[in-house]
Amino acid sequence: MAVRSRWTVALAVLALWVGLSAAAWGHAHLRQASPAQGATVTETPTEVRLTFSEPVEVGFSTFKVYPIAPADDEGALREAARQLMGEVLHARDDADARADAGVAEGSRTSADIVIVLKEDLEPGPYVVMWRVLSVDTHVTEGFYTFTYAP
Repeated sequence: MAVRSRWTVALAVLALWVGLSAAAWGHAHLRQASPAQGATVTETPTEVRLTFSEPVEVGFSTFKVYPIAPADDEGALREAARQLMGEVLHARDDADARADAGVAEGSRTSADIVIVLKEDLEPGPYVVMWRVLSVDTHVTEGFYTFTYAP
């Protein structure tokens, strides 16, 4: 009976470990972006493409691109971007301040997101930010910067 009890406990621990591991993997993380993180682009970008590790609910997610003030180094630029994201990610009626015109039409769920940029982009750094709801109901958010320098 003691051997059977040990096997039951071992199987329960294994099931718990597998379940927790699966939950940790069940978040949509950014896998690829264009323009890339930290990139400097010389031609006017018309869109930002984001690829996540799993599909997201597009209608329940937020994607924004904002211009930010130039900074002396990458660390200062990231800190300015982080601060701006905290201020505007959940803002409404901010279309005039943004550098994007919204998400391109597509499916209700997708791992590939295209954010259309406005035509009159000024040279300088930009922050791409998102808050996504993955199809398995986990929420993640993040940001990165790129610079447009014609």
